[in-house]
Amino acid sequence: MLFSYIYVPNHQMEAMQSIVEYLFNEVWCNALDEEYGIYLFEGHPMLRSIMEELARRESAELLKTTGTDTKFLFSVNKIFNAFAALEREDLDVYKKHFDDNNSVDELCTNTAGFEPVHYNELDSKYADLNTELNTFFSSLYSSGFFGLAFVKTLIGSDLTGYYKDFVRHNTQGMCPFCGLYPLDNEFDPTREAFDHYLPKAKYPFNSVNLKNLVPSCHKCNSGNKGQKDPLHDEQGNRRKAFYPFSVTQPDLNLNIEVLKKDWKNLQPEDLSIAYNTQAHQDEIETWKVLFKVDKRYKALCCGSDNGAVNGGKYWLTQLFDEWQQDGRSPASFMKTLNRHTENFPFSECNFLRKAFLEGCQNAGLFE
Repeated sequence: MLFSYIYVPNHQMEAMQSIVEYLFNEVWCNALDEEYGIYLFEGHPMLRSIMEELARRESAELLKTTGTDTKFLFSVNKIFNAFAALEREDLDVYKKHFDDNNSVDELCTNTAGFEPVHYNELDSKYADLNTELNTFFSSLYSSGFFGLAFVKTLIGSDLTGYYKDFVRHNTQGMCPFCGLYPLDNEFDPTREAFDHYLPKAKYPFNSVNLKNLVPSCHKCNSGNKGQKDPLHDEQGNRRKAFYPFSVTQPDLNLNIEVLKKDWKNLQPEDLSIAYNTQAHQDEIETWKVLFKVDKRYKALCCGSDNGAVNGGKYWLTQLFDEWQQDGRSPASFMKTLNRHTENFPFSECNFLRKAFLEGCQNAGLFE
């Protein structure tokens, strides 16, 4: 990861996770001792209002069988009934799973005492409960429940509003997972998709946790990361990953070695990329696997362009032709580029362009 996001504090959309936490801890976890009823929601006025409205719609026969509101209401009840069948010691295990899976920071840093759990690792003797939890949490974000008019009014915002506030706090304008593609800003009519950093299809309980929802470019989100698990390698071994909202920025220095001088015919195998760091080597290795940055950076350096960004052949043509035609030397170009990169490392892929051209310079291509 090239840089960390700034978390937007005290945003209205944190209500999504607040509702989930109350449901889990104050409603479902009390199923062993309480009868289901509207009184269970008194400690969370917003959720109580939601449940009262859903109950009113049900009484008035306004709920459609396949409606988002119907599914939410019935799932809350079904999960409550399933929790009532738990042994008390097993309830404590589910509580720990909930707390651990929502501790995204500690999971990414592989902090002792925090253990991530997948759906298929939940206690198999409670299959019905696990199925209901999967149905509820894996669809909660995408179901549109928090976009329902009355829910949106109670919360005071929606995900589009949150995205606009997010990019006002995070002004780099580029995807932090690759640095190659821009993100929609607050004035765009569209917005980038939020990636579930810990995939919602694998991890229960954190599908609406804002600390697990990170904007990323389409290439990173759908084209490369997909459903890959940041916390486990392909063999299932735990690993560290960058926490997208870390207060400590990645200390990554990119170096590229060019192995041949025929710059017009460079192939990916003619480049060697090193990611130097003092403190994040494990996280960098995970990042490289998740987002295929090695292959993507080499492809761009060897190509003319990559759609939204210029590539290595253009960078070299610009240096050799445009600048030299104006009587300026490659050394002068690099001096200007170094200054631009220091001030704007992610504009026009300066961080990658600088590393690539320095590799070309060291390989003798400027002679």
